[in-house]
Amino acid sequence: MDVVINHEQELFVVSAGKGYSTLGFEHVFKQLKQLVARLNLSIQIREDEKGTIGQYADFQRAINEAAKANLKETWFNLDTPVKVRRILEQYRKSGKAIRLFYGDVERGEDWLEENDVVGKIGRSSGTFKIPILLQNGEAWGVSILDHSIVRLMDVADRKVLWEHPKYQAPQLQIVAKRVGEDPYSVFVDGGPHASFRTLAKAAQWVAFMAGECMEAPQ
Repeated sequence: MDVVINHEQELFVVSAGKGYSTLGFEHVFKQLKQLVARLNLSIQIREDEKGTIGQYADFQRAINEAAKANLKETWFNLDTPVKVRRILEQYRKSGKAIRLFYGDVERGEDWLEENDVVGKIGRSSGTFKIPILLQNGEAWGVSILDHSIVRLMDVADRKVLWEHPKYQAPQLQIVAKRVGEDPYSVFVDGGPHASFRTLAKAAQWVAFMAGECMEAPQ
């Protein structure tokens, strides 16, 4: 097993052909917990063994067992709320478009992510079929950070499907600048965040961030 433990950054550094891949101690620990519970494996999981080569070996053993089991369900992050899992699965099966809002799950603060947040829900292939976001007409997509979702909306009717209990909508304000190529700025919570060439584009961006429209300005 060609694995180096980086204690300072809390990473397992794994040789992968001509390069390397990394896995965080916390990721390995949580994935192992999920796999042991799902597959009913006789592996003891101890917090004080996090970051050890022994726990990494248990993790690899669990992955091998998962491959043999041919898991069918969507594989969510252990920290993803049950309600969020159910909504994502519901929209995957229905094929309806959904809007994702990512943020800080401790404070409920919206990150104002504008890319890869509108589309349909799909699943990846492989042993762990994680949720992915599909663009219209595409069969491929990007992985969803399901454990970092703080709000979900239906695209068609703009209905809020779920919000983090502490969700904080950002305070957005359009400010006209006196100089510069892009004369309009959007301030977030009192500070500059984005600039636009026209007032219409600035207004559309604000509406998109608030979930009042589902198309970001180009």
